[in-house]
Amino acid sequence: MVMNKVYNLLGLAYRAGKVAWGYQAVMAAIKRRKVFLLLLAVDSSPRMRGKLLATCRESGIEAIVYGDKVTIGVALGKPPCAVVGVTDANLARLIRQHVREVGA
Repeated sequence: MVMNKVYNLLGLAYRAGKVAWGYQAVMAAIKRRKVFLLLLAVDSSPRMRGKLLATCRESGIEAIVYGDKVTIGVALGKPPCAVVGVTDANLARLIRQHVREVGA
């Protein structure tokens, strides 16, 4: 049930307009300093993951590898999605808290 909570919060953030999804949108949001938490799918490409993790380290953004592309896409109501940037500090905090409860 806790795992579902992460995806429920992700869907809520999307409906509230508080996420950037997809590589280009997330990179643009990071450059604008709008991202508070980055979620990467475990099955995302290693090259993209490396670029995003390096960018997050430089920007001081926490990045979490969690879930798979299909499940993240379903949570957003979109096609499979490898990367999501949460642009609301409170939602990012809640998602981070629930991911830690799951132990990912």
